Amino acid sequence: MSEQRRQRAVLAGLSLGILTCFGGLLLCPHRAECFGALTQLDARVAAGIGIGLPLAIASVFAWMGRIVWVLTRASVRTRALPISGHMPDALRVAMARTGVNCVTCLAADSPAAFCAGAFRPRLFVSDGLVRRLGPDELDVVLLHEREHARRYEPLVRAALDSAAQVLFYVPLIRWFSRHHVEDSELHADRAALERKGPHPVAAALWALGDIAAAQGSAAFGGVAGLRVAQVLGDPLPARTPGLSLVAISGMGVYFALQAASCLGQAGQHLV
Repeated sequence: MSEQRRQRAVLAGLSLGILTCFGGLLLCPHRAECFGALTQLDARVAAGIGIGLPLAIASVFAWMGRIVWVLTRASVRTRALPISGHMPDALRVAMARTGVNCVTCLAADSPAAFCAGAFRPRLFVSDGLVRRLGPDELDVVLLHEREHARRYEPLVRAALDSAAQVLFYVPLIRWFSRHHVEDSELHADRAALERKGPHPVAAALWALGDIAAAQGSAAFGGVAGLRVAQVLGDPLPARTPGLSLVAISGMGVYFALQAASCLGQAGQHLV
């Protein structure tokens, strides 16, 4: 079943369930008591919204502050990196071949390639990486990182990671953030595969391995198993959150609302 058909089936099932519930309520001989219970439920829902709204507002401000802090720290660290005074000829030729611009060469012997910058992402490549890779592999790295820049991946990753940090009591967000990184790496690899084919991509993965990405950046590395499977054409495993993770996240939201309610009541008593 395709994704669209699955969504339509779920929507049809929900609609049928809602119509069945309201139809049964209207035909129920004790509908007066039922409507009274619904009125009490509406009051509880309104009270829940009154508790949850301040928590949501505080969470949004904390989330935005965390994003600014992560991106600012990444910007400071990036500016402190040693810039090579000479652009290697191999890198210059690779930029011309791929049409990738906004590349800064770092004076570092260790191989490194990453994309940094919130609203104007820029690619950073080290001297050591240029010396280590052949022309096709270097093209793969540039195409991969350009795709990260095109999708504003440093900003997106900072936002998702910050949400996971602020809403730590909802582990489902951490799961989504981690799987977004996997999906973004696979998507960037597909952009390189379309231009260069599987052999250079596999060679680049073999040469560089897992390069850790600092917060606020997107590096050529990580999720090696999934990326190799994609290059080989193997089917990727289905990645869906388990029921236990969903249940724990729901409990986390519930206890957070209860804690906010207790704090609100304590504040009222103090006033």
